Amino acid sequence: MAPERGNPVPTSSSAPPAPPRILNVQKFAKSRAPELESLHAIVSNRLGHDFRIQRSKRRRTTGHKVTRNRRVKQRKVGDGDGGVQEGTSAEDDRKNVSRRTRRRFEFQKNPASGFCTTGDGTRRLRTHLWHAKRFAMVKQWGFYLPLGLHGRGRGSRANLKWLKYGALVHDASYSLPIQLEGPEDSILAILRMVLLPSPLGPTDVSEKLSQMVTHGVCYENAMLYHVENPLSHFIAPVIYMWRPFLSDDNRNSVQQDDVSNGCCKSGKNGSGTSPRQLWIWIHAAAFNEGFNTLRFACQKQMHESGKSVSCFTLEGHIARLEIIGSEAIQVLQKTLHPITESCSTSDHSSTDFQLQKACILNLAEHLPLHAILSLTVHDPRDFPSKVEPASEAHTKLESDLQEEDIKNSSLWVSRQSSKNEDKLLSLWSEPENSGIFLSDSKSLWDASDKMSPPIPEHVLCTEKHYTRLKFFHFDPTNCRMPATEAKDGFSRSCSVLLLKHAKQGWSIILPLSWIKPFWMSLILHGAHAMGLRERRWIACNNGLPSFPFDFPDCKAYMLFMANEASAFDRAAELRPLAVRPVKVPVPPPWDCIMSTVKNGPYILKGFQTPDVQGSGGAAPECSLVNLASQNVETLDQATASFQGFIPRAPKILKEYLEKICDGQFPLFPSMAMVEKDFSDLTDRNAFNWVTRSDHQMLADKELCLVRILLHAYKEGVFEEGAVVCAPILTDLSQWTSRSEEQEQPTVTQSFVRSCFTQQDSGKWKLQVPEDPSAQQSFRWPIGFVTSGFVYGSGKPVAIAFCEAKLLAMLRAQQWNQTQETRPEIFVWVRNMRSTAYRRAVATILLEQQKEDLEFL
Repeated sequence: MAPERGNPVPTSSSAPPAPPRILNVQKFAKSRAPELESLHAIVSNRLGHDFRIQRSKRRRTTGHKVTRNRRVKQRKVGDGDGGVQEGTSAEDDRKNVSRRTRRRFEFQKNPASGFCTTGDGTRRLRTHLWHAKRFAMVKQWGFYLPLGLHGRGRGSRANLKWLKYGALVHDASYSLPIQLEGPEDSILAILRMVLLPSPLGPTDVSEKLSQMVTHGVCYENAMLYHVENPLSHFIAPVIYMWRPFLSDDNRNSVQQDDVSNGCCKSGKNGSGTSPRQLWIWIHAAAFNEGFNTLRFACQKQMHESGKSVSCFTLEGHIARLEIIGSEAIQVLQKTLHPITESCSTSDHSSTDFQLQKACILNLAEHLPLHAILSLTVHDPRDFPSKVEPASEAHTKLESDLQEEDIKNSSLWVSRQSSKNEDKLLSLWSEPENSGIFLSDSKSLWDASDKMSPPIPEHVLCTEKHYTRLKFFHFDPTNCRMPATEAKDGFSRSCSVLLLKHAKQGWSIILPLSWIKPFWMSLILHGAHAMGLRERRWIACNNGLPSFPFDFPDCKAYMLFMANEASAFDRAAELRPLAVRPVKVPVPPPWDCIMSTVKNGPYILKGFQTPDVQGSGGAAPECSLVNLASQNVETLDQATASFQGFIPRAPKILKEYLEKICDGQFPLFPSMAMVEKDFSDLTDRNAFNWVTRSDHQMLADKELCLVRILLHAYKEGVFEEGAVVCAPILTDLSQWTSRSEEQEQPTVTQSFVRSCFTQQDSGKWKLQVPEDPSAQQSFRWPIGFVTSGFVYGSGKPVAIAFCEAKLLAMLRAQQWNQTQETRPEIFVWVRNMRSTAYRRAVATILLEQQKEDLEFL
């Protein structure tokens, strides 16, 4: 009978025993040798001692033969280690190798310095292969750069979501550093020639931030100009950072030097003759222009003072990675593993500082803005270090070390103030005590020293393979052990500099050869890669300008727009005339704003202006050189057509306003005036300068553009290149009335095509409508949008530049009419190919923050 359900089946006493827990493979194979030999004999008799597979059933069975493996043969030729046939030279064999094979071996290399270049000299990033498999690449500024994900430029919603709930990483190795080395006072004199705002010296202690920048614990943003005329020849925004006064090697020697010791103690008594080093990071779009300007300034300073300052580039030696997002610091903490003990010296103090750096990384969220933190970290691919996981002694030792580090770090934290933010601010506010040592990095600053590259990937894979063999008690003695780091000059640790930016942004400065390991580690720990297009979306969504897209007063912007215009013209010529899009000016015709300035306060009253009545509707001619039809050699003349400047510091704007209208100007570049309530400004007669300052406005023939943020009033989407227009008196009810929606002004399609017309000479001209019905819907332009709305944003914002005098006129008009003193200004915005004006609210950046120097 079958056993009852639920009752176990009784086992017989002759059941085979359970297999052993540890199996010796060699003894097992030796005991089964007779059985294997008998099976081999049976199979051999059946096949007639012919073990070859039938030709009809063969599938890639000759891959083991070296002579027939073409890839192995090409590998030998590509490596140059042999494989050269008789009667042929090595150069002929290399020419026969395919381009795909040559590129594969080129991407596998990781030299200690220098970029890989193509045949035409275009440089490739170290992450080029990773980006080329996933992103659309573009040839820009002498590099092959990732533009963005493949497609039509979608995906902004996902990027904004990663920015809010995750982290985004960007390879900014195309931003190149320039190093100035020489006496401190000479370097400061050079910076005052070319930078605005000018940096303060070591004796200027009025601002605590400038003192921290001089000591090298913080970096600073500035605008780089030409030496001749700073306000008219802008180059690019830059980041400059000093090397700290002291380092681990020369700490004792500097203490014996009275001059250097005085500078390090207080920064007041130093003579400024101590040798210093300075880095200036410049975007690749303006690198050549900026580098030539700095070299010229160094030569000029040498002729004036006789002190030599060396200026050279660190291109190909150090690079930079950018990471931004709410989870950026968490990704950095997972990637960067600081070394908690000093391997180069046995000094106990250096170990304490390394321990402090490891603790500060865990509290990096409370670091002050623009702080610099130096770290020596493990190779992210080789952490934790290679050990035997089955070793109980090592596990116990590792736990003891972790407990000791926790005790030491807690002891260090307990000695500081109760709040983490106060503890970190105390380190950077007094850099001469401990902050200097937290930002110094000898291996990065000493460009002459050879920086060791990371261990090759195949060596790490081989070591991991041997570790697994030892874990399974296999003997790997027959295999060749990998090369040691001491023999081949590789390293398992890397020195990095961590910079803190605004808007939850960070930068990692590290050797160029270490870009690949850290890039892959950041990606594997949750950071999403972004290209130039996604990076610009992030900057616009945060209200930050992106170079060179939001800097219309520089040559890099003009050259970029010239390439965009030529690409648009080529794409339009391929389409039939019936579906060809309307041709719009690229870049925007900034000089056409001058016609609005010449009409002065009459634009507020409508279209009835003396110029229009006297000339039959013809507006003053204004033009801009069309760079699409010009050569690159005419770029200087094209940039000169931008007759104006963009103040990015309150001091510059304040001086300009005082020169134009004696201070009676309803713009507030001073933060003291902004902090006052706008409702207290009841004396509106003080701002009634429109009639009495008309002659001064006409005498001023240059534009003063200020950066503004545009928000849509209830509806509308603002694109790049859109026109910002001034409303008239009757339009204010569109924003202030609470009644039903009123009809917004619109223009005809024919006016859209003829608003900006291109002349035979390549110049653009603003056409004012002559039809009285069209004049009623015409609004005078006061600026243009450089970065449009980001689709998918919850609170979209556009970046535009408008004329400062016209904005003041609009504010005075709106305050007088609405009886409200509000900081926002009501404007119209019309896209270049649209017929409808959209309501918008403009906010001037210099009224909301101290300086407009932050950029991305």
